[in-house]
Amino acid sequence: MFIKAFTAAAALFTLLAVLSIYFIPRYIIASPLEATLYSGSVRGANIDKSQTVLPASSPETEPPPEPVITEIVMSFVGDCMLATDRGGEYDGSFNALANEVDPSYFLENFIELFESDDWTVVNLENVFTDDPNVYPRNKGYTPAYWYKSKTANTAILTEGSVEVVSIANNHSEDYGTKGYEDTRAALDAAGILWGDNDNMVLLEKEGFTIALYCTTYYYGGYESIIANALNATGADYKIAFFHGGTERVHVPDSWKAAGCRYMIDAGVDLVIGHHPHVLQPVEIYNGKTIVHSLGNFVFGGSRSEENRTIVFRLHLTLTDGELTSEETEVIPCYLYSDSYKPAIITDEAEKQAVFDFLDGLTESPLG
Repeated sequence: MFIKAFTAAAALFTLLAVLSIYFIPRYIIASPLEATLYSGSVRGANIDKSQTVLPASSPETEPPPEPVITEIVMSFVGDCMLATDRGGEYDGSFNALANEVDPSYFLENFIELFESDDWTVVNLENVFTDDPNVYPRNKGYTPAYWYKSKTANTAILTEGSVEVVSIANNHSEDYGTKGYEDTRAALDAAGILWGDNDNMVLLEKEGFTIALYCTTYYYGGYESIIANALNATGADYKIAFFHGGTERVHVPDSWKAAGCRYMIDAGVDLVIGHHPHVLQPVEIYNGKTIVHSLGNFVFGGSRSEENRTIVFRLHLTLTDGELTSEETEVIPCYLYSDSYKPAIITDEAEKQAVFDFLDGLTESPLG
């Protein structure tokens, strides 16, 4: 009996032990690794997502800023003689006409063009003075000429939107030191920048600097001085605007042409000449421009000048302050010695004749 009872009890105990294996919760028997995997999983349906901290979404990448584009435009013209020999005011002279017309008269055909640029640059070949006691200096050669006019004629420049002049030439000191000082004072009073051999013109726009060296250039060898002076400025762009070469010839002197190329090789960005009183070709050398002679523009010194001239325009494009584009433009013009009033050429054949000459295809800009 006892044995049967014990056997029944043993069987019941065994049955309970077996059943416990299936009904005790799994987490109790899970290994440490299994516990870790389950507690870290997001697959379980029993996870309260409202309590789950999800990583913040990353901000959208901002587009790069638009580049800052800056345009710089400069206009250059040649010899401007706003005066008459010895200050004369006889009929037909420049000084007599300047007394009769508004100062805006002489450059009115170009006012829109010159107002649209940043700087218009001319070579000024006369003395401005109101002092009757200044006298012509002894030049020691013949024929010789001495050009002066009243200081009020600076208004011709300001009314024509001319901002910069070169007084580095063979007529700025026609009336000695006093006449030269009067000229500079008149230009200062009119708010016109001026440059000479001793005064470099430094221009600036949006942090970009341009060195403009207005200088004489009468003999070979001086080109190294010009280049060194420009390079010493540390400017972003360097221009030689010189007065020199043989007068009344359409072909540049060999020493002058070689010197212009030297300046380019030495780091000058643009070379522009005047003084011959006629046009000379434009040369592209090592990717840079040389204008051998601009010719005359408003010229009161003579009534028999060759009737062709140009406006030379420089266009620089900056991207975020760095030079990214450089273009040049030539505008053919008439030079009128009777009215002293240049005008833009509109006749296509006459314009093409000027272009052909500047390209070295013909011997004269007159076609």
